[in-house]
Amino acid sequence: MNPLSKQLSIAVIGAPSCGKSYLLFDLIHAFHVLGYRPKELPLDYPYSSFGTFFYDTFNADTGGMRGTEVYACRPENHYGAHLSNRRGRDLWVNFLNIPGEAFKNLEAIKNFFVLKDRIEHIKPGLFWLVRYEAPSGHELKLIVPSQGFNLDSYPAVSINSWARHVDYMQWEYISALISTGDYHEQGRRKSVSGKYILSHLNELMTDSVLLSLKAVWPMITGLPEDLDYYEENVLKHFYPLCYCQNATDMIICDNLSAQESAAVLSQEVGHYLDTFTGHAPNVYLAFRNADMLLGEKAGDYKKALAATIGQGEVSRRNRIYTTFLAELMPALDADDGGWIGKEKAEHIVLGVGRGMGFAFRELLNKSLVRNQRPASIAADTAKPLTPHVFFTATPIDSGLAVYQNDPGDVTRFYLDNGKIIKSFVRETSHDMAQHFCWGSLQLLIDILTQNACVPTNIKADIPETLNYFFSNQ
Repeated sequence: MNPLSKQLSIAVIGAPSCGKSYLLFDLIHAFHVLGYRPKELPLDYPYSSFGTFFYDTFNADTGGMRGTEVYACRPENHYGAHLSNRRGRDLWVNFLNIPGEAFKNLEAIKNFFVLKDRIEHIKPGLFWLVRYEAPSGHELKLIVPSQGFNLDSYPAVSINSWARHVDYMQWEYISALISTGDYHEQGRRKSVSGKYILSHLNELMTDSVLLSLKAVWPMITGLPEDLDYYEENVLKHFYPLCYCQNATDMIICDNLSAQESAAVLSQEVGHYLDTFTGHAPNVYLAFRNADMLLGEKAGDYKKALAATIGQGEVSRRNRIYTTFLAELMPALDADDGGWIGKEKAEHIVLGVGRGMGFAFRELLNKSLVRNQRPASIAADTAKPLTPHVFFTATPIDSGLAVYQNDPGDVTRFYLDNGKIIKSFVRETSHDMAQHFCWGSLQLLIDILTQNACVPTNIKADIPETLNYFFSNQ
C-alpha cells in the first residue's frame, strides 16, 4: 500500500427510510468535489465498487433509489473504492449500510461480545479455510467445520437472488453457487483460528462462517444462551456488529421528517461502545432532509452563492453552508424555533441531546474519551449543537436549485423551471460536480480531518464557524 494512502471504513447506521443510501450517494459525490478520482481495483478486492452501488441502489427505469430492505450482510454489500487526488494522496474507502435494528437489543449486544470473545480463543484445528477459484480468476474463501468436510455431499439446490439477498445460504445453496460458477478448489486446506476468522471476516463467505459456527456449537463453551437464541438475536447481525469493531468512523443517520429522533439510536449505539474494547470509531450525526429547513432562505443562499463566483468550489460551498449554520444556531435556542419552526427545532435539539438524557452528545463523549481526546465541548450544553453534527440534503444542485420529491415516486427528485423538467439523479450522474453535497461535503471533510488526511488546501480555508463542528476541543 502507498505510504501516503489511508484506510477509511465508514458505518452508516439508521432506521429504515432514514436516508442512509442517499447519504452514501452524497458522500461519493463529495469525494469527487474534493478532487478524488477512482483508481482501478484489484481483482481480489473484497467489496463491491462505487459503480456497483449505483447499479444496486438505483432504479434505472424511474431514476429513483430503491429502499434498503432487511438483508443478509456480506462483504459484497460493502461498497468501496481506491481514490487518489492530484497531490498523490490515496484513500482506500469502504462503506457499510447498517440497519439500526442491529443495536436495539441490549442483551443481544452483550451476548454478541461474549460470542466474539469465545471465537477469538478458538485455536487452529476446529475451522478450515478452503479456497475456490472460477475461470475468470474470481476467488471465494469458505470456512468449513473440518478438514474432511465435503461440499459435494450436499446436493446442489438453486436459490433465487432475492432469497439469497434477504437470508444466509445453507450448504446446499453454496454447493449450487460453486457448481454453476464453475469454481474449483485450489491448493491445500488450511487450519485457522477463531481470531483469524474475525480479522479476515471481510474476505470470507459469511454464510460459510455462520454455518461452520453452528456446526461446532457444542464445542464453544461458556455461552450464556443456546444456539436458538443466538440464531434469532445475534447471528443475523453478526457481520455488521463485527464490522463496527474495525470501523474508523460511524455516522448516525436521522431523518428530520420522521417522528423518532436520533436520541434513541444514539443511546443504543452508546451501549455498544460501553462494551467495546480498543480504539472506538469517530462518531458523527447526520440530519437528513435538511432541504426542509431552507424554505425561503434558499433564494438568499442562491444569491450569496452567485456572489462567490471566482472562488474555489469547495470554498464557495463551505461558506454558504456556514451561513446556514450561523443562522440555525440562534433559531435552535429560540423558544419558538425561530425561522425553522418549533417542531423541527425540538427534533434537532432532542437528537443532539441537552441535559442528562442519553443522546448523541453523550455518545460523542464516549467516543472522545475512549480515544483520549478532550470532550469538553461535547459536554457543554451552552450550545444547542455539538461538533460533528451535520445537516445533509440530497436534492440540491451546484447552483443551489432545490429539487422536489416526485409525487408519483417519492424516491426520486425533479425540478420544473418552467422551461424543462430535470431529474436530479440524471443531472448529477452526467456530471458529478453538479451535486452541491449540502452538509455531506462538510461531513466528509470532518471525517478526513479526524483521520488526519484532509487535503492541506482544504484545511487552510475552513470558516471559523465550520471549524467548530470539526473540533475536538
